[in-house]
Amino acid sequence: MVQEKPLAVILAAGLGTRMGSGVCKPLVPLFNMPIVEHSIRALIARGFDILVIYHNPKVKEYLQQHFPKISFVKNPNPERENGYSLYIAKDHVKGNFLLLMSDHYYTENFFEEACKSYLQNIAFVSTFCHDPEEATKIKVQDDNVVSIGKDIKDYNFFDTGMFYCTQEVFKHAEKLVAEKDKIKLAEIFESVAREGKLRAKVINAKWIDIDTQEELKIAEEILKEQIVKNEDGIISRRINRKISLEISRHLIRYDFITPNKLTAVSTLLGFITALLFYHGHYFLAGLMAQFTSIFDGCDGEIARIKHQKSKLGSVLDSVSDRYADIAIYLGMALSLPPTLLRTFALFLACTGSIIFSYTWHLTRVRVKEGGRDMRLFLTTVGGLLASIHPSFITATMLSVGLLSHICALLALYRFYTKS
Repeated sequence: MVQEKPLAVILAAGLGTRMGSGVCKPLVPLFNMPIVEHSIRALIARGFDILVIYHNPKVKEYLQQHFPKISFVKNPNPERENGYSLYIAKDHVKGNFLLLMSDHYYTENFFEEACKSYLQNIAFVSTFCHDPEEATKIKVQDDNVVSIGKDIKDYNFFDTGMFYCTQEVFKHAEKLVAEKDKIKLAEIFESVAREGKLRAKVINAKWIDIDTQEELKIAEEILKEQIVKNEDGIISRRINRKISLEISRHLIRYDFITPNKLTAVSTLLGFITALLFYHGHYFLAGLMAQFTSIFDGCDGEIARIKHQKSKLGSVLDSVSDRYADIAIYLGMALSLPPTLLRTFALFLACTGSIIFSYTWHLTRVRVKEGGRDMRLFLTTVGGLLASIHPSFITATMLSVGLLSHICALLALYRFYTKS
């Protein structure tokens, strides 16, 4: 039997006694989403079928409700440890498969590597480990795993709990199950390694085995590093993300909330800001401009956490931002009688917003000081000051326009010097 899609086996039958949360460990919330769900969403986004080895019925109940296409096998003897969980999967797996742990958080690079085709047993290893004393160590020579275990002294990598497996693994598991009552996963792969049939793939990325509340906090910090974009501007990094991440934390539990829906809401907030400016409610408009800027980050955050990124979503986000920006500056300009200077300021602000974005998408060179977060921050300040004196409306549009065009030209210069 040939598997039409790649298969991932997730071991989720552990007792998880160290967590002390009262919730079975795979379902412990990491950024308000169960630990195991982070891996499941990453795998589904990459076309994997999934088989979960579980013991606690709550694990099956939750996952079946949210991911009805997942398959399940119950481990009736979780005290026999994770090696036994792998063993009982043997009658349900045909061909090669990816193996990973339900209580580990893996960053994007691991799943990118896991998508590649392998013809042999692979241990995904890393030099990163937050707690070397507790970790399972691996000795690698010439890309071959020669030893694996918690207590080995001569090692150069750490076991991340992710493996690519052939049917050969089950032969070793079956042999150990016949000999011992408790079987650790490391013992199975140690047996495979002794026969020279386990190779290593080094992943230069972060991961973490979550056993304690402290490790859960570390995992969340690693997750946040994955969410925050490198091109984030000054305001976004120092102000907006701190708030938008908390908004996303509360939104992420709802399956009906998608990145594209959040993009639509963000655009609507921009148009509300424009109407507030148009009707002369400058103070409220300024506050709404900043909230629009903050909320603008949520669609991307949800997309990255839930692995729902798409080219369509990226295009919709960029285009809708431009519509909202132009509406805001048009609302500002129309709130006061027209003058030549005000018309010129409107032209600068609108074209600057478009040209800055266009230049970034063509050159992939970003001058962070001219990003949308900074433009909307200036709009916020301008709105607050305009509530004191309306002349600040024109000054704000001039400031936004000049900044956008200068930063766009600077991006072109940097692109030219690199070409």
